[in-house]
Amino acid sequence: MWQFIKDYHFYQPEEKRAIIVLLALIMLTIGVTIVYERKYRPITSPDDELALQAFADSIQRRDSLASHRSRHNNYQRNGVQYSRRNQSQRFTTSRRQSERPIRVAKDTVSSLLIDTLPRYERVEKYEPGTLVDLNKADTAELKKIPGIGSGIARMIVNYRNRLGGFYKVEQLREINLDASQLLSWFSIDEAEIQKIPVNKSSVDRLRNHPYINFYQAKAIVEYRRKHGNLQSLKPLVLYEEFKETDLERIAHYLSFE
Repeated sequence: MWQFIKDYHFYQPEEKRAIIVLLALIMLTIGVTIVYERKYRPITSPDDELALQAFADSIQRRDSLASHRSRHNNYQRNGVQYSRRNQSQRFTTSRRQSERPIRVAKDTVSSLLIDTLPRYERVEKYEPGTLVDLNKADTAELKKIPGIGSGIARMIVNYRNRLGGFYKVEQLREINLDASQLLSWFSIDEAEIQKIPVNKSSVDRLRNHPYINFYQAKAIVEYRRKHGNLQSLKPLVLYEEFKETDLERIAHYLSFE
């Protein structure tokens, strides 16, 4: 080292600068390494060390227990290796035996089933020839008609509310009901139909009816804007959005107030 310092004075200026730069790089590398180790080196607390030791001990105990079970689950007799049936297998066998069906008398089973079945009230049905107003009957009255249960009664009432009322019994086909079998049970009072004021309703109000789509509702509102209030549906025949069958259907549900 001292010899290097003595010889340093005899080096050329370029060599001295190179040596200084090299020494500076070495010191910088050492400093960065020290800072990195102090800042990013994981620090293990005493609690962490205890937890790691406990984990290692548990693994060791588990391996020892597995080795002990493997030695004691097998035994040898007359030179032949046998395996012992462990506790879980014995438990499984006993459980299977306990799950075997128990023979019960047929009368006992029947009585138990009857007790658990839901009890329904018997609905008295109308006699043939009885007429029910399709626009006034509630679900309780509809269920008195033969062939109509709770589900069908709710379907009829819900669709009637959407339409505003029925003007003929054949409209029940629109909810997949056989109207031919129900014709003799229903009468229609068209005065109960709730009509839509066509000259006051918005596009959204009109299109909510099952028989009027968005384009038809828009055409009605557009006609009102250009020509004033509608007095009938005849002017709408000129619009491509409407067919004659459409106008015949919606005529029962529009008022021209």
